[in-house]
Amino acid sequence: MIDRFFSELVALSEEGGWVFWGLVALAFGIAFALLSLWRSLQMTEAPVLAPKDWRALLAGTRPPMPLVARLRESLGQRDLAGALEEIDHQLFATPTRRFPFAFVLIGAAPLIGLLGTVTGMFTTFDGMSGVATSAPVDIISKGVSEALITTQTGLVIGVPSFIVCSLLKERFDRLRLSYQHVASLLMQRPS
Repeated sequence: MIDRFFSELVALSEEGGWVFWGLVALAFGIAFALLSLWRSLQMTEAPVLAPKDWRALLAGTRPPMPLVARLRESLGQRDLAGALEEIDHQLFATPTRRFPFAFVLIGAAPLIGLLGTVTGMFTTFDGMSGVATSAPVDIISKGVSEALITTQTGLVIGVPSFIVCSLLKERFDRLRLSYQHVASLLMQRPS
C-alpha cells in the first residue's frame, strides 16, 4: 500500500509540474498550523489550574461552581481584573495570532492550484503553436494534465482545511465566551 502511494505521488508530481510540489509543501504548512491551533485549544500551557480543570471550567454554559471557587481562591486577594486579563492573554493569545495565519495559508491553496492551471495552459498553448520539438498531442495532453492536477490538488487541500479550521475557530470562540462568563462570575462579590 505504501509502494502504491509513493508511485501515485511520483506520477502526480511528474504530471503536475513544479506547482504540485509547492502545493505539497503548503499542505504540510497548513497541517502544522492546524495541529498547533488544536494543541493550543487543549490549554496545555494553562496557568493557575490544571489543563483538565480549565477544559471542565470552560466546557459548557454553566461552569462548575467548585472550580470557580477554587480559581477565586487561587487568585487570592490580588488585583483580580489584572490577573484575569493576564490569564486571558496566556490562554488565548496564541490562537488569536495563529488563526489569521492559518486562514491565509488555506486561502492560498486554491490560488496556487490556479497558478498550476495557468502554467498548464501555457504548456498546452505551446503544444498547439507547434513550437515544441515533440508531438503536439503529447505536449497538449501534458499541459491539460498539469492544469487539472494542480487545480484539483489546490481544492483538495483548501476545502477540507478550511472546514477543519472553521471548526477550530468555532471551538475557540466558545471557549473565549465561556472564559468571559467565568471572569464575570469571579468579578462579582462572593456571597
